[in-house]
Amino acid sequence: MNTVKRLLCFLNHRMGCTTNPTMPFDLTQFLQTSESVYEMSRPFSIEDIDSVIKQMATDKAPGPDGFNGVFLKSCSEIVKTDFYNLCFDFFNGYLDLQSINNSHITLIPKTNNPTND
Repeated sequence: MNTVKRLLCFLNHRMGCTTNPTMPFDLTQFLQTSESVYEMSRPFSIEDIDSVIKQMATDKAPGPDGFNGVFLKSCSEIVKTDFYNLCFDFFNGYLDLQSINNSHITLIPKTNNPTND
């Protein structure tokens, strides 16, 4: 018997296990649906993206790329199409976010007497 099965058997024996669980509550009374829930799953619009950029603090960088609100606001005419595509690709699942978790370390050797040469 592998370790996971032994652990599961131990926990079942220790904590108990039921074969016929009952739900004494009507969960529909606790979960209220509203239009705002459906709004959260709809695709981003250009107006949504523009609104968020307008609300960004100018001196804060929200992500690891270091681009702050000043950059996005002042360079919007140059980068807006690429930024919209980035947001749309993220929503549609086409954006590979694995690279956010990667990093590169570069060792820079020290010199005794650095110069600008």
